[in-house]
Amino acid sequence: MSSQRKVVNWASAICMGLFAAGCIIFPPKIHYNSYMMPTELPEDTESYRTDEDGSVSYVAEGLRVSVDYLTDAELNALLPEDSGRGEYSTNPYTYGDDIEGDVGYVPNRFTVFRVSVFNQTYAKVEFDPLDVVLITDQGETKHAYGIPSTSPHSSFERYYRGIRGQSGNEFYRFEVRMGHVRSLGYAEDQPIFKGENYSGLIAFDALDSEVKKVRFALPEFALKFDEFGAVIDAIDCQFDFDRHIEKWTVEDTQVSTDSRQP
Repeated sequence: MSSQRKVVNWASAICMGLFAAGCIIFPPKIHYNSYMMPTELPEDTESYRTDEDGSVSYVAEGLRVSVDYLTDAELNALLPEDSGRGEYSTNPYTYGDDIEGDVGYVPNRFTVFRVSVFNQTYAKVEFDPLDVVLITDQGETKHAYGIPSTSPHSSFERYYRGIRGQSGNEFYRFEVRMGHVRSLGYAEDQPIFKGENYSGLIAFDALDSEVKKVRFALPEFALKFDEFGAVIDAIDCQFDFDRHIEKWTVEDTQVSTDSRQP
């Protein structure tokens, strides 16, 4: 008998023994929460400020650009009916409540920020969300997800087409997810005129566990345009965050015994 067959037979014997005894071993349940807070600003910083809600803002006369990180719990709260169906959850930004058995918690699907622009002074302001990058303290540069498959870097449409099955239910869930992304995502070619405000989500790939600091870099935020619509005045904004991870065992490994067994 080959060594490979011996291993398989031993594994089968162990499993059969457990079921015969009426016992099933469950992995431990893990509390996991990845969140970010604005990095403490130097006292002489004039253009940026942090707020109690966990956001950091670039502030100029009559203009405010605020960025805040959204935890999975906050993203699920945006779409509660789409976030509680296990593996069939249709929240496009999270795995809903689908616990990954190997690790005992729900991992992050994406890294998501909300950008809010308040314009009280300029005739029109605008930026391209696809130009935004997330720079980590591990030397990575992550590009923002676009919505359609034609996006230059990553795209939600390509991502969800790649994992979509062939059943009618799978196509339905795909359409639901894409509808939410179109509704909540920061749109391309979105001008904010004087007296208006606008808010939307910008997503990146999930972060490695080693990442402790990130910089949300927003280049070419256009403030003024010429008569032909070309940008004649723009600023580069950057928002720094410290990342924190809460992770601990909620329940020790449990053995559930069938009461019908002695």
